Amino acid sequence: MGRYRPLPGINSKAAGPRKHAERAAINTPVQGGAADVVVMAMIELDKDPILKELDYELILQIHDEVILEGPEEHVEKALARVKHVMSYPLGGHELLVDLNVDGKHAKTWYEAK
Repeated sequence: MGRYRPLPGINSKAAGPRKHAERAAINTPVQGGAADVVVMAMIELDKDPILKELDYELILQIHDEVILEGPEEHVEKALARVKHVMSYPLGGHELLVDLNVDGKHAKTWYEAK
C-alpha cells in the first residue's frame, strides 16, 4: 500500500533507540498492513450495492471490527455479504493469504461480544 515510516534510530550506536527502531521496523508492516486492510474493507462495505439495497449502513469501526446497522429481516443476507466483502477488501484484487472473517448479529455490541 506504499506505507513508509522513517526510523532514524535504526543505526544508532545507543542500544535503546536502536532496539526501539528495530521493534518498530518489525511491527509497522504488520500493524500498518492490518490497518490498511480494515480501511479498504470499510470503503468497500460503505459503497457495496447489495448492503445498500438491504438498507444496511456501516456505523462504527473498532480496531479490526466493524458494526453495521440495518433491518432484522435481512440480517442473514447482510452478514453473509459483510463476511464476503471483508474477505476480499481490495475489491477484485486477490490477496496472497486468505482472511478469516467471522461475524455475529445482535441488538447491541455487548451482546455480539
